[in-house]
Amino acid sequence: MTTSDAIGQQADPVRKTPLPGERGMANPGPWAVTAFATTSFMLGMYQTHLLNNAGIPIVLPAAFFFGGLVQIIVAVMEFTRGNLFAGAVFGTYGPFWVIFGAFETLYATSVPAVQLNDAVSLFLAVFAVITFYLAIASLRTDLVLALILWLIFAGLVVLSVGTGANNVDVTEAGGWIVLAFAVLAWYYAAGDIIEFTFGRKVLPFGPPPLR
Repeated sequence: MTTSDAIGQQADPVRKTPLPGERGMANPGPWAVTAFATTSFMLGMYQTHLLNNAGIPIVLPAAFFFGGLVQIIVAVMEFTRGNLFAGAVFGTYGPFWVIFGAFETLYATSVPAVQLNDAVSLFLAVFAVITFYLAIASLRTDLVLALILWLIFAGLVVLSVGTGANNVDVTEAGGWIVLAFAVLAWYYAAGDIIEFTFGRKVLPFGPPPLR
């Protein structure tokens, strides 16, 4: 391994994509990113009121089984591969979606209506804190991934403020940020999967913001 190869691996801890036919575990990250992007996009469509909120229960099984379960499985796989960053990212947002689905399904009715917005706002705020230091770590990966993490941070902050203040306009703005990072995350996952089958980079991710 050359010095440049070692630096490249340090600067890009999420993507270690083997070429077709190489032995070893395939990179599970794109699967988790796809799950995260899909579930986020579904929720964002309702947060922006592009779809009627009456259909929002469809997001809950997606939160449990795709956004949640898949990311938790991939987090364990990434930790076994020695990838702390990817394991921490997927091990954070997988439980986020499971908690969200469980709260909306089982526990929301137990919270007094006057306290519900504050409770949800707190949930979003604490995950914004976690996302903040994940976003800092992402600055040594690549431009697209860093942008995704910083948009997630911005989205969680805006949604937390909007929910706590019961301000529909602010919450809707947060929903547009959710749609933005969901689409960008789809792009990121597509880039890794296409690279694997083509054996070369097709969709660029850009250089690390910090070297």
